[in-house]
Amino acid sequence: MAYFNHAFQKAFVGTSAFTSLDEGVLGTANNVLQTGEFAFVDPKTWEVQPIVPGTIACPLVLAAGSLYQNDKIGPFHGGYQESNKSKTINPKYITRFYRVDPCDPQNSQVTVGLNQINFEDPGSCEKVFYCGETYYLRLDVKGSPVLRTLSRNTYYTADAYTGCCPEDAIAPVAVNPLIVYANWAYNLVNSPLISPFVNVQITYSTDAGATWEQLAPSAAYVDNGESVPAGATTSLEDLIPYIQGTTAWPANAVPADTLAGLIINGGYIDTRFGDCTFYPNDSVLAYIEPVKIYASEVDYNGDPCTFTGLCSTQVCLPVQGAGFGETVIRDVIQSEMYSQNYFYTGMDLRIREITQGYDVNSAIDRSGQYYRYYIQHSVPRFNNPTGTFDNDQYLLEIITDAADGVQTDFETFVETWIENAQGVNCVQLETVGCFGVGEACTAVTAVSAP
Repeated sequence: MAYFNHAFQKAFVGTSAFTSLDEGVLGTANNVLQTGEFAFVDPKTWEVQPIVPGTIACPLVLAAGSLYQNDKIGPFHGGYQESNKSKTINPKYITRFYRVDPCDPQNSQVTVGLNQINFEDPGSCEKVFYCGETYYLRLDVKGSPVLRTLSRNTYYTADAYTGCCPEDAIAPVAVNPLIVYANWAYNLVNSPLISPFVNVQITYSTDAGATWEQLAPSAAYVDNGESVPAGATTSLEDLIPYIQGTTAWPANAVPADTLAGLIINGGYIDTRFGDCTFYPNDSVLAYIEPVKIYASEVDYNGDPCTFTGLCSTQVCLPVQGAGFGETVIRDVIQSEMYSQNYFYTGMDLRIREITQGYDVNSAIDRSGQYYRYYIQHSVPRFNNPTGTFDNDQYLLEIITDAADGVQTDFETFVETWIENAQGVNCVQLETVGCFGVGEACTAVTAVSAP
């Protein structure tokens, strides 16, 4: 076993191409690896290996172009532009070869009441609201973005008063459900504790769910022949006088076939500085992790167990993305610093420019996504001073651009190379895909705060 229960890691930027050079000695004319290029070379002759490995089964060295662009010495021994190299890799001692795929993030999506998502199976979602009542919706928001902003998770209870009952009413009268959902949406998007982390969409239908509309300046909502509000526009801003009670809703009774609900999406935009003032110790948790949202109807005391009539469904679970340039660039910087190619992190940005610290930003796009290949191998210690056979373990990370897709030539080269050395029962390529990704969420237009 190794001295440590981990492998020594080293990153190689391969965002351009795999061994596009002519066969020849690495570092000579026409055989200089540019930034983003990587290749296998023979450690004895330093000849670049062809893309098709053929019967190659001997040890090789993985090399990638330097990140630095300026160097007086040049791309030779000891210069900044000398290629980045691994230790000699014996294919017999490769223990793992795997690929980590980039994953797109997915926001949390919750539906409250009826909408186009759950109407086909409404169940108990078609709740009737009555006049003279106040209904409460509690929304909990959790996750790293919330903790970094408020130092705690947050929640908000939105209330909706349905107005007075008619004077001649003997029993409570059902009201337009849009009154309740519009009030809840208005309170949520105007809460400073909630609005930075969610977007809210009011949906409604006037034809028994055949078609659904979203509140927008160009949308018209007809209530028993009367527009809500007058002017045939139903943006959240137009509903303010109705929500605040300064103007009465056109009809107190439920219009025929009127259905309504909310679609609530988790959404947060973290502060990110540009490449000029980028620091690798900036937090990326709030940028990477999506917020988690939970909605439930509660009573005046906040008890959610009192009500069972309102349907609240977690349509899409939040999924954290992977393979972002924000994390990849930090892996590259750490690897380069282990090689004593330091990325200056002080206050003087001119020193960063002098030391070519910005070149790592040129090689890695922080807003992009990347595939990452890993080759894990060991280097035996045949002459150990302790007298015990031992070996060191190394993990090589090769970063490729997701826009170029899977590096088929590279995968084929490594698999053939390993099979030539280990036989048919050799180490196979493993793939690590995305976790927790289900059906894509329904896209909605967010309601902005007035």
